Amino acid sequence: MPTWLSTWHLFVDELWVHFGLSDPVGNAANLIDNLHMKPGDKIVTYNVEFMWYTTQLNWGDSVLCHHFYQGLPNHLQDLIANQEQGKPNSFQAMYQLAITFDNHYWEQNHERDCLCNMEKEAADSHHRKQGKMTQYSASSQSSTLPRSQSSTTPPQIVLSRSSLKPPRISPSITKSPSPSTPHVDLSDKLGRDGKLNSNERKRHINNNLCLYCRSKDHKVDRCPRKQPVRARLTTLEKQETLFSENLSEN
Repeated sequence: MPTWLSTWHLFVDELWVHFGLSDPVGNAANLIDNLHMKPGDKIVTYNVEFMWYTTQLNWGDSVLCHHFYQGLPNHLQDLIANQEQGKPNSFQAMYQLAITFDNHYWEQNHERDCLCNMEKEAADSHHRKQGKMTQYSASSQSSTLPRSQSSTTPPQIVLSRSSLKPPRISPSITKSPSPSTPHVDLSDKLGRDGKLNSNERKRHINNNLCLYCRSKDHKVDRCPRKQPVRARLTTLEKQETLFSENLSEN
C-alpha cells in the first residue's frame, strides 16, 4: 500500500506531481502578461486577477508597476500619464491612483446617465402635453363648428330670385282655335299687335258688335268669353306685385 494514501499532504503532493503545472511560475507570468482590463468592467475585477498571479511570482516593485499599467484601459492610462508628476514609479502608488480614477470615471458615467434620463423624461412629457393640447384643440374646433358645416346636416337648397319669380304673361293673349272650329283668315281684320285694325274696329262700333267675340248681345267690357282671361290676368298681376314687394323688403 502506497504511503501517500495514508497521509493527506503526501496525497496532495502526489496529485500535484501527476496533474499539477510543470512550470507554475512561467504559467503565472504568461497569464499576467496577457491580462487586460475588459471594457465595461470596473477595476476591482482586474485587481483581483492581477493580485492572484503576483502571489506566484517574485517580481520586483517596478516590474509589477509596469505590468499593472499595461493592463489598464486607455482612458485610465491617459489620466495617469497626464499627471503633473508623471506616472508613479511604485506599484502601490500606481494601484491606488488607478482605483481613484476608475471610481471618478464611473461616477461621471452615472451622473451623465441620470442627466440623459432626465432630459428624455422631460422631452417625453413635453410631447405628451403637446399631443393632449392638439387633441383638445381638435375636439374644441369640431364642437364649435356651425350646423351648416356638419357632415350630418343635409345640404340646403338655395333658390334664386329668378326661380321664385312667376312667369310674366303678356296681356295680349289670343285664344287658340278649338279643333272643331274651322280656320278663319283674320289677316285683313287684325293689325300687327293682334288687335282689330281701325276699319274693322269702326265697323264693330257702328254695328254694335263686341270687339272681342263680334256678338250683338253685349259690349266688350261684358264679354263672357273675355272675362276668364281677364280674371286670370288680374290674378297673375296681383301675384307678381306681391312677389316684387316681398323681394324689395328682403
